[in-house]
Amino acid sequence: MLSTAETLSPETVAGYRRDGFVHVPRVLHAAEIEEFLSDALDVLAAEEKTRWGEDGATVLDFVENSQLKSEAMRRLALHPRITGVAERLAGAPLRLFKSELLRKSGGSRPTEAHFDEFALPFSGAEVGLTAWVALVDVPMERGCLTFVPGSHRLPPSERAADAWDAYGREEVRWMPRVAVPVRAGDCTFHHTRVVHAAGGNATDRTRISVATVYMDAAAVFRPTGNEHIDGLAGGGEPVAGQPLQGERFPLVGEGHSP
Repeated sequence: MLSTAETLSPETVAGYRRDGFVHVPRVLHAAEIEEFLSDALDVLAAEEKTRWGEDGATVLDFVENSQLKSEAMRRLALHPRITGVAERLAGAPLRLFKSELLRKSGGSRPTEAHFDEFALPFSGAEVGLTAWVALVDVPMERGCLTFVPGSHRLPPSERAADAWDAYGREEVRWMPRVAVPVRAGDCTFHHTRVVHAAGGNATDRTRISVATVYMDAAAVFRPTGNEHIDGLAGGGEPVAGQPLQGERFPLVGEGHSP
């Protein structure tokens, strides 16, 4: 049976709000996985990619705003089963902010522990969350995600470095960590403040996934001061405090599965 907003148990929703993340299996069926994976490979081949890594060591590369690159990637970002679960977990209406098509090739290094909020120029982060959709199987050795349960409820850090050295933060260092292997078609959902990381890809098969960020439906533009982050592709020239609305930031609807 596929997972939908309607099939989520109250315990699952409560677990997400307590821990800041949840694994939801079988959100996509086999034909959808095949379609979206095929399109993802085409987009990765055709579009400019951003490389993540330092000193010649690649962590991953990705296509920014992949929902603007193809019709299929936009449909995936607005998929009613995914958005329905997201709204059920958040407990509030949501808008689409952006998607990133992620490729972690064999031999890639681990992804550093971090949280997403610092790189998201919008308010309303109390309900902001990311849906991470696996388009291939991602066991431990292929670089599955690891989360720090409850870290989204910590007081905000005053150290900007904690965004990318999250395990170095004293409050986080001794908290348990949970690795979440996933099958193709599964999703994890995580709060924009929860600390998470990913292992390296020790296999010969590329890890392909799509991470889509959703924000409160009433969110407004909150500049981060980083020109690259604040330059919203296709979003015009918003000003601080201006609502993020319209076709570029659509409401995801009620999210009922088709």
